[in-house]
Amino acid sequence: MIKPLRKRHFQVWTVMALLLPAAIITAWLSIPKQKTQLLLQSSSAGALPVLLKKIENKNYSVALRGNPDTSRFQLEWVAKNPLQYPTATIYEAGQPGKGINGSKLIGRIETGGTWYFTLDSGFKYRTDQANQFLLYDFIHQQIIDTINLKR
Repeated sequence: MIKPLRKRHFQVWTVMALLLPAAIITAWLSIPKQKTQLLLQSSSAGALPVLLKKIENKNYSVALRGNPDTSRFQLEWVAKNPLQYPTATIYEAGQPGKGINGSKLIGRIETGGTWYFTLDSGFKYRTDQANQFLLYDFIHQQIIDTINLKR
């Protein structure tokens, strides 16, 4: 190696020796901190005032709530015990016997506690018969429970 090449080689390695640790430290400091206990379902303000229908189970209770003029509806899920299915979702049942095909996804239950799911404007509140919801495990692709909310 000739003298100018050795000099250039030394300069490049000196710059790399200074910049490489600085780049590693900058990259490490720029990693955002993880949020613990982050829930995927957004929390809602609270329950709507009018209780329309309710069902009690040994592991959970489900209630259909609305506002006084029944223009808005909400599904309330209260877990009494931790769920055995960590991938549980709730569907509004479509056609009987079709499973979740044709059903509308309401939300996902992630942990214990109380969950409120706002039902969209297409929800049909039935006073003469039961509103049916499906508790579905999307990993095992099976219906866990069928929930019939009666008056």
